[in-house]
Amino acid sequence: MKTDNKTVEEICAEATGLYGEKRYAEAVELWKSAGENADALYMLGICHNYNLGVDEADEKKRGELASGYFIKAAELGHADAQCFAGLCFLHGIGVEKDEKTAVDWFKRSAEQNCTQAMNNLGMLCDGGVGVNDPEKKDAEAFAWFEKSAALGDPTGQLYAGVGYYEGCGVKRDYEKAAEYFALAAQKGLTEAMFRLGECYDDGDGVERNAIEAFKYYKLAAQSNHAKAQCYVGYCYENGEGVARNMAEALKWYEASAGNDYFQAYCNLGCCYEDGRGVKRDMKTAIEMYEKGAELGSTQAIYNLGNVYAFGKGVKVNNELAVEYYRAAAESGLAEAQYNLAQHLHNGRGIERDDEAAAYWFLQAAKRGDSDAQFKIASFYMDGIGVEEDPQKAVEWFGKSARQGDSDAQYALGMCYDEGMGVERDVDEARDWYERSAAQGNAAAKKALKKLK
Repeated sequence: MKTDNKTVEEICAEATGLYGEKRYAEAVELWKSAGENADALYMLGICHNYNLGVDEADEKKRGELASGYFIKAAELGHADAQCFAGLCFLHGIGVEKDEKTAVDWFKRSAEQNCTQAMNNLGMLCDGGVGVNDPEKKDAEAFAWFEKSAALGDPTGQLYAGVGYYEGCGVKRDYEKAAEYFALAAQKGLTEAMFRLGECYDDGDGVERNAIEAFKYYKLAAQSNHAKAQCYVGYCYENGEGVARNMAEALKWYEASAGNDYFQAYCNLGCCYEDGRGVKRDMKTAIEMYEKGAELGSTQAIYNLGNVYAFGKGVKVNNELAVEYYRAAAESGLAEAQYNLAQHLHNGRGIERDDEAAAYWFLQAAKRGDSDAQFKIASFYMDGIGVEEDPQKAVEWFGKSARQGDSDAQYALGMCYDEGMGVERDVDEARDWYERSAAQGNAAAKKALKKLK
């Protein structure tokens, strides 16, 4: 076929050149003259979709035209157009929303090795769309991401890495996760840089290396990754992988907060509360905690509980403290669960309720809080808020004692000394008394003298 003595291929090549020069309107006219050419139709879809060189102010109408061009090109076998056709049906752009048709187009595109279509299918499977067996959705999602990754797509590499890291859809393998994160990071994917930093920070799949962790956190932070910016601030504040520098820490916390990352506000609040790198200012600290809390920072919510429980820059208000502690406790923060339990047990800011106190002490104890483990052990021993159970008491005293709590060590010693909840064992009692006494526990020292 020829148009003005030019072949369709020549017309498309000329239009592509004009497009590269940002002479979009001229490119559009040339592509329109190319007839039913898949490449031309696809590019007309692109121009209408992104409003480049087209004379159509109505966004809905442009969407209808764009989807029409994409579908025509897709039907002619154009892989990228098939992917865009899928997106049109997925989001209802110019056509009725239809997830099944979207999946069909993505699959046809993926069969032609379009990695974006593979990634889209992975995302959809992850949400349970386009899968025959809901129980296999994670495995199907991972399979699409790994296919994309194998073709060198950084997004596929990132999500294949996430699958291996979290053991989602595949057996957990930190080494493979780190390998995929590294591949995607090399291609400039910011999230992959951050994830690789976490691997080095925690020693997951790679040898733990604070310097490498900081390097990748900062690379991601420089690309405006909000969480990475907060982590960079933390590294500077604590000298992890880089020399301690509070000015730099504050700069990165502020950058992260500017991107509405909740933990950055919490960290800034701590800096103002303690006067780290800035003049101590509880008013500003509270403002930072409040902003962090609004954005969902459990730690900031807990810190506000402490503000009102201990009267930090404000009058003591135990009722308000309980509200904040409860909110943070329900989000799973052990410290908040312990403090809420204390308020319930002592009737501070709320009516005394030992059953509720026992519940929250137990939740905190299960999360490894040694103080809570000691308290719930005491409750079981004395039947406070729970049915008396010396054996459970010994179990929780033991957990706390092994974490080094001197009171728990003394109490566990007493259990062995007197045979409460456990068979009497003087040698075991002596061992725990000695551990407690070594930390200065007066009662343990006195108990040791009696044993001798």
